[in-house]
Amino acid sequence: MDLTRTQQRLETKVILVTYANTSGTIGAIFRNQTESFPFSPELLGRVRCPAKGAGNEMSQWILKSNGHVVPRRTSRPLTVAELHSVMEVKKRKIFDGLIERRWGTSINPPEESDIKHPSEEFEEYEDEDEPARIVPNIEDTVDANGKLLNQQPAYDRILHSEVSLQLGEEMTVGRVTKRAIGPDGTVAGSYDENPYLNSMIYEVEFPDGQTKEYAANMIAENMLTQVDEDGFSLTMLDGIIDHRKDEEVAVPKAEKHAFMTGGQRRPRKTTAGWSLLVKWTDESETWIPLKDLKESHPCETAEYAKARGLCDESAFAWWVPYTLRKRDIILSKIKARIRKTTHKYGIELPTSEPHSLEIDKKNGNSFWKDALAKEMTEVGVAFEVLDEGVAAPVGSSKVTGHLVWDVKMDFTRKARWVLDGHKTPDPIGSTYAGVVSRESVRIAFTYAALNGLDVFAADIRNAYLQAPSSQKDYIICGPEFGIENVGRVALIVRALYGGKSAGKDFRNHLRSCMRHLNFVSCPADPDVWMRPAKRSDGSDYYEYILLYTDDCLF
Repeated sequence: MDLTRTQQRLETKVILVTYANTSGTIGAIFRNQTESFPFSPELLGRVRCPAKGAGNEMSQWILKSNGHVVPRRTSRPLTVAELHSVMEVKKRKIFDGLIERRWGTSINPPEESDIKHPSEEFEEYEDEDEPARIVPNIEDTVDANGKLLNQQPAYDRILHSEVSLQLGEEMTVGRVTKRAIGPDGTVAGSYDENPYLNSMIYEVEFPDGQTKEYAANMIAENMLTQVDEDGFSLTMLDGIIDHRKDEEVAVPKAEKHAFMTGGQRRPRKTTAGWSLLVKWTDESETWIPLKDLKESHPCETAEYAKARGLCDESAFAWWVPYTLRKRDIILSKIKARIRKTTHKYGIELPTSEPHSLEIDKKNGNSFWKDALAKEMTEVGVAFEVLDEGVAAPVGSSKVTGHLVWDVKMDFTRKARWVLDGHKTPDPIGSTYAGVVSRESVRIAFTYAALNGLDVFAADIRNAYLQAPSSQKDYIICGPEFGIENVGRVALIVRALYGGKSAGKDFRNHLRSCMRHLNFVSCPADPDVWMRPAKRSDGSDYYEYILLYTDDCLF
């Protein structure tokens, strides 16, 4: 059993229930998200074989009743009751009849005119982490003679990204502008969405106006080696060149000491109101708050304060003398460094919805717009937008939220709307979701290995959004909710990421769902759930599900 592969995060937007039929293939019940209440979203299908080239290694091809084949990942055995249910047996017979009508049998195959080309019937795999790989239908560019100039799809994610490359004897930040065209008017190399397999040649424009050609794998390698484990650029400090003080926020010199109850005088430990202008080795400049620069570059900041005569200021007096005395010891123990969070993997990150549209317009694509549209569609179930002019119910609390922008390792753009939970009061009681213990996981894997059982993993998609919210909160819709909703009151009816009670709400909702499925929590570990079942031979056994927040093992 490959435990690493078994523990991969799988999407529960498709739930498969397997059974063995007389033909030797495996049937399945999978979820069709397009169906709405009161129609059941569960449809009968048939597992054909492992799906290579779609999803991950655990995906399987599922034959639908209309004859189409789609890749799906999560599966579990049917219960004995489901195997012998008269209704389920009838459904399987109807399914077999539909497939026989569509594809015929080995003796009576379908007419050639009834068979469509596979490319017309293939449904591209898509989930939260892996979008459908559909190439936009964009006309190819031709020269004056009608010869193709661009023979690759216009779906390049590293275009318009910024990366530090070797230019002469120095590393210089350049911008990937376009694919390089050879003398014969064609593009050299072959395109691949994986940058390491992309052999295309790209033109990179540098600040001084020079344009150089670099291979795609060299650009990708430089991108990944110049960022930390989270994808943010690690830039070296060249020097501190200026400072500024907000007089309204900064503590004045006359108040840099506080008097204790016993009359003792202590320095005020504050850095409020001060920012420093930092110049990086890539020639860029950034204003950094003193509180951040003091932690990442204490010695350089202290030396700048001493050179500029700032040591007697309230924000510097309490720590600069000590830092200068202990600089040698401090230098040997520094681990934190300021990260350049404006870019990730060389791709500029938006700071707001208008900024995302501005970046898309500048880059000539709609990656950020599409990411925002996908997120707002999924998070929309958590809000109940009231009519214009309607106030929130009495007793509701006004809260705020913001968008978090991110770039995944495959350069896919990601947006997430989160609640500003740090601005809300702390709820009473535990606020954490359930987490199964490590010992329980080890026992379950050992039990499965000794009995030759398969272990499946699943991930609950948009987990917190599945749970009703226990708080009476509302927001005022911003531009990300659509022009028609700007300024309207929206009640929060589902748990949201960032909310202090979201973990508790999801835990309670998930426990109620498990009880609805007749599972019972284990007294030794409340996140190990079990229920009795019977095999086809009539013997008894237990089905187990282990819950780790929104991840499941069963």
